Amino acid sequence: MNFQLGLIVFGAVLLGLAAFAGIACGKGVLGILIDTRGRYSLNHLQVVMWTLLVLATFLALFAIDLEVDEIPYNLLVLMGISAGSAATAGAVKGGKDSNPAALIARVAPQQNVAGIQMARVLQLPAATLSQLFLEEEGEQALTTVSVTKFQNLIFTAVLGIAYVVLALDTGGFPELTESMLWLIGISHASYVGGKIPNKV
Repeated sequence: MNFQLGLIVFGAVLLGLAAFAGIACGKGVLGILIDTRGRYSLNHLQVVMWTLLVLATFLALFAIDLEVDEIPYNLLVLMGISAGSAATAGAVKGGKDSNPAALIARVAPQQNVAGIQMARVLQLPAATLSQLFLEEEGEQALTTVSVTKFQNLIFTAVLGIAYVVLALDTGGFPELTESMLWLIGISHASYVGGKIPNKV
């Protein structure tokens, strides 16, 4: 087995496992991308994508000679940016969920806790992929494109495609330039920063 075939095979297997996880929790093939608010989450997409890509590359290299060189430093930085962004965005969401002034789109209203009504709620009909780039809070939730989410989604998609192309071309972990890291870092910072203000 060569690296290219291994990357495709292991990538397909890992995608299958991700789909199984979504089905097992009753949310369908893409259920792994749905967050606790019942929406497709850009954070989930990024963490799942980078986990699958890096793990598939690792397994493909391991299958060739049972030996793997070090994962490039810049790739570890990229994964750190993605994980840090997801954790920070999750913390912001959690804070807003407990803020009575917040107007948040979610599947079902939160229950009263100790007699205190939690965040106000916008009802969602169902999880849709458009939630990856739509506003999730305020009166314009689910009807207006969030520019910060949209640009972050585009950067994620382009960088993911570039990763696959470079990995197939080089036969291993691709080297990401410092400029690429700066771009994705700025993109994630903008995305997280756009979540902080309350849109009521």
